[in-house]
Amino acid sequence: MESLNPDFPIICYAREIVSYIHQNMQLTFRPEDTVECHASILKDWSRNDALLPTHEVDALRLKYDDTMGGFHDLNFIESRFLDYVEKAEQDEEEDVYFSINNFWSVKRTEEDIRHLNAFAIDYDFYKIKKYENLTAAEMYMQHIRPSLPLEPTFVIDSGRGLYGVFCIEHTPYQCTDVYKAIYSYMVASQKQFGADAKASLSTQVIRVPGSLNSRSGRVVKLLEHKDVRYTIPYLASIFLPYTRAEVLKHKRKKLQSAKKVKVVRKGNRLKSNLAIFEKDLFSLIQMRNEAGIRSGYRETLLYLYWERAQKLEIDEEAIRKKILWLNSLFSAPLRQEEALKRCRPARVYRFVTGRAKAVQKLEITAEEQTHLSFLVGAQRSASMRQKKSRKKGLVRGRTKAAQARHERRKSILIGFAQGMTAAALAKDLGVTKKTILADCRYIQAHIQEFIRLIETLKRSLANRFGQNQNDSRDKGIKEMRLPIWGFLT
Repeated sequence: MESLNPDFPIICYAREIVSYIHQNMQLTFRPEDTVECHASILKDWSRNDALLPTHEVDALRLKYDDTMGGFHDLNFIESRFLDYVEKAEQDEEEDVYFSINNFWSVKRTEEDIRHLNAFAIDYDFYKIKKYENLTAAEMYMQHIRPSLPLEPTFVIDSGRGLYGVFCIEHTPYQCTDVYKAIYSYMVASQKQFGADAKASLSTQVIRVPGSLNSRSGRVVKLLEHKDVRYTIPYLASIFLPYTRAEVLKHKRKKLQSAKKVKVVRKGNRLKSNLAIFEKDLFSLIQMRNEAGIRSGYRETLLYLYWERAQKLEIDEEAIRKKILWLNSLFSAPLRQEEALKRCRPARVYRFVTGRAKAVQKLEITAEEQTHLSFLVGAQRSASMRQKKSRKKGLVRGRTKAAQARHERRKSILIGFAQGMTAAALAKDLGVTKKTILADCRYIQAHIQEFIRLIETLKRSLANRFGQNQNDSRDKGIKEMRLPIWGFLT
């Protein structure tokens, strides 16, 4: 393997790369802390399980559980974890992944995270037409590298795409929320180069260097290494849009505002939205089945439904049944165990994933949004809201605002008939003279809207100047200074 930058030596072995990312895996701060740290290996264990240790996996589960013999993850202590990484490189095993963060136990879930080690941006640039013929090295040097505000610790060719790995100084699990926020903004900043929005989890896994990518038949290899680690505060100052002081100020202001207004319960609205959300998920699955899209969104879709249902404190058994029902709708459904285990939120979060974020995670296209009601982007949501507002607020075929403009134009006609000037009318109606003249042009172009009023005003003027019919019109024009006199004659 050759470095993209000859000034820096490159690490040649997967074990060394992974050891660098998982620095201080056994770091503790209390003498009584004897819990061993674990990291995860994700692969098809039925393909090559020669090193599967019975002492780290429940022996009964290993013997009788069918799920142990397929593509899933297992967590191991440091020595065994690195052994698997090394073996995957030596044997060029197919599709082997490792977790970039560490866990307290043998479960790879967010609630079990112990140490946060790195951010890994997964670039699927080959999905973008103008980049599809570039190699990983060319893509990085020509496009990605100039756009990054800081250098990655590792640049890895994943066999089809590219990983940019940013190692960080030791960070405890208490920083998971800010870690996820930074991760999300890092990926969003690289979206134009195919950065995968779904690959920004605290439990994220990436391919082991030296292993084989079965889709391309190419080996995962290291392109560049820099001996650099970043801190969470430093990355937050670069990628997060607001400083900590600004966030605290906003929270205080929001809290003060909340005390002044009546708090509206959101329970009923959330339940209503869940029904619409479920309907949209059903429609999305049908559309993608018809389009031949079999994977890439299934786990995210099930997770998003589970998250909302869990927030509403719906019975756990009812949620599981609904998840299995949604899973059965896929043209290539997940295994039941996988759907129930991997798609379940780590805990009940304070906030559920918002509409815009859900649309982004599911990569819902503009065409798909035309068939949905809830899972739509901001532009379509505003358009639907306006359409609904117009429908609800019609007064004689007009919205409230349009009706107000109509009444103002009628007042202008009456005012001119009474001899008022445009300036006097503007002052009386609380608008500018420019608005009065614009309304006059509108009346001239839409004379039929005001025909009844005009007939009434004509009769009124005829009565007013009836004693002297010969000079009534000239007198009316002169006295009233009426710029739209022709409408009334």
